[in-house]
Amino acid sequence: MSGEGLRALAAFAAAADITKLRPPVVEKAKACLLYAMAVGFACLRTKQAAQAVQAIGASAQSSAGGASRFFDDQTCDAAVAAFANSTLFHARVQDDSHPAGHVGVVVNPTALALAQAQSANGAELLAALCAGYEVALRIGRDHCTDLSARGFRSTPTYGVFGAAAAAGRLLGLDAGQMVHALALAANMPGGLREYSEVGSEDFAFQAGFAAQNGVLAARLAQAGSRSTPTSLDGAAGFFRAYGEPGRDYAARLALGLGQQFVMLDVTYKPYPVCQFHRGVVRGSIALSQRAAGATLATLYIHMHPFEANFFGVPYKGPFETFPQTFMSAPFCAALAWLRRDVTFAGLTDFRAADVLYVVKQIRLVADPTRPRYKPLLQAQLEGGASLDWEEREGASAYVLDWQRACAMAQALGSEAGIGPGAVQALVDAVQGLDVAPNLASLLAAMREVCAQSRRS
Repeated sequence: MSGEGLRALAAFAAAADITKLRPPVVEKAKACLLYAMAVGFACLRTKQAAQAVQAIGASAQSSAGGASRFFDDQTCDAAVAAFANSTLFHARVQDDSHPAGHVGVVVNPTALALAQAQSANGAELLAALCAGYEVALRIGRDHCTDLSARGFRSTPTYGVFGAAAAAGRLLGLDAGQMVHALALAANMPGGLREYSEVGSEDFAFQAGFAAQNGVLAARLAQAGSRSTPTSLDGAAGFFRAYGEPGRDYAARLALGLGQQFVMLDVTYKPYPVCQFHRGVVRGSIALSQRAAGATLATLYIHMHPFEANFFGVPYKGPFETFPQTFMSAPFCAALAWLRRDVTFAGLTDFRAADVLYVVKQIRLVADPTRPRYKPLLQAQLEGGASLDWEEREGASAYVLDWQRACAMAQALGSEAGIGPGAVQALVDAVQGLDVAPNLASLLAAMREVCAQSRRS
């Protein structure tokens, strides 16, 4: 019967309890949270973070029951804090990743804001994270390809469901109320991919909108607002409106729910680029090292056609904005070849003559023989020599675990001018969340790393 999948997701989210979840799932939630917070403190100087705070203005001030806005350590209503912090966390696009989108950049800030406002303990925060990730990714995993082809962004579209689930869990919604929260969220998705086609900078706000709307959906359900469980898979529901007619996107919504966790497949980004380009960057660096200073004549990048033809991916300039560079496979490959690294600073140096020259040497090939996330790079060197590199592992090469989250936190801390001791305090606070009676240590550690980042 239509609506069964949403009811199952709602029951799971409302009852989420880390004492009943397998240890790898709880550890994954910790890794996702630490990584999200680390990317967040590395984004404090981005223009979208400042613009979000300016737009909020005086309405941000809140006394009891508020949440921290990490950009300037002000206290806001939780929904407003979720908007500001999601925008902040997304501003360099180095979020955790899944084929269904970067839902963590919506779920983590929402859960942090509601957990603080509700005086939740660490176990409740982790439970809300598991609920949010699993709901969002299950809704998106079989739908996202068709959604993306229509020009919608998966991150805010599915992220709003994750935000509603996480917020609802922390507000103590029962299963019936959670149904309405998720059904209301089905009326709130949005976010267009046109930014990546033209290079505009509205992408970060899309995560903020989703976070704020998710909180609103949960609060509406708490207040007694009603919606229909068929909001997902009904004749005029979300799946149909944002997908293709006749496709059964709901078939796997509840498959293995509570036993099999889609969130375990969440990956990370070693570089602030589109997740399609992790292998492109890695391969370009490896080939440049093997070339040992030889001049590049042509670099062929073979990618799955969905990726090679994706919005913004083939773009070769002119470059004037960060979205143009982080979405461009040629720019990312050229930067990696020359610098043997891809940093936020490199991606925002739009006038680097040597990089722009190498961009012209890049040839992107839509190759139907290449699997998703497994590019093949072929470098032709002046003089006739050629070098190949193939991504064999695909997305599995970047699965996010606790060790990688800790390493990325320290790396991003170094980039942001934060001392290793301050970063370690944040690591320790996240690690101890399952037994933490409150969030005091976590929030204090985040305030300190953000303060050091602002001063650097």
